[in-house]
Amino acid sequence: MPEFHALSLLGVSVQQLTQSVKQLSALPHIGEQRIRLVVDPTQVTTAAQLVKEGQLPAIIVSVAGYPTGRHHTLIKASEARLAVQSGAEEMWVSVDESIEDSNTHLSELITIREACPDPIELGLVANGDDETPSGTQAAVQAASLAGFQRIIVKRDAPELVDAAAPLEVHVVDL
Repeated sequence: MPEFHALSLLGVSVQQLTQSVKQLSALPHIGEQRIRLVVDPTQVTTAAQLVKEGQLPAIIVSVAGYPTGRHHTLIKASEARLAVQSGAEEMWVSVDESIEDSNTHLSELITIREACPDPIELGLVANGDDETPSGTQAAVQAASLAGFQRIIVKRDAPELVDAAAPLEVHVVDL
C-alpha cells in the first residue's frame, strides 16, 4: 500500500488554515511524498493558493456530503464539481450508510464520478459503524464499481479491508 498522510483541516477558520499551511511550508520537504490537506469545500480556493505560494508538496482534498451523507445526490455532485473547479485534486464523499441497497449507492457514486472525471481521485468516507454494517458494505462495493480509488475509514475497521479490494483503505482522523 502506498504511503498515505492526511491532515484534516475540516472546520478550521481561514486564519487557522493559513497558519497551518505556513507551518507545513516551513518543515523540510519529504521528497516525493505529498501530504493530503483535507479542507471544507468553501476553503479549497484559499488552500490551493496557500499551497502554491508556499510551494508545498500537497494534494488538496475536499469533502462532499460530509459528515452524514444525507444530502441529495445532485447537491453532493455539485459540491464536488465546484470544489474540483476551485482547485481540489481529490474528493472524499460521504453516503447515507443507513441505505442498504447497493444500486442506490452505485447510482449516487456514479453521478459523483461523472461530475469529477479522471484524473480526479475519489474516496468514500465509511464510518465502519457496527450500527450500519450492511449499508457500509453496500456503499463500499458500489464505490469499487463506480471508479473510486480508496475507502477512508474514521476508525480501524478490519472488515472493510476485505470488502474494499481492490480499493485502498486508509484510516484517517477526520
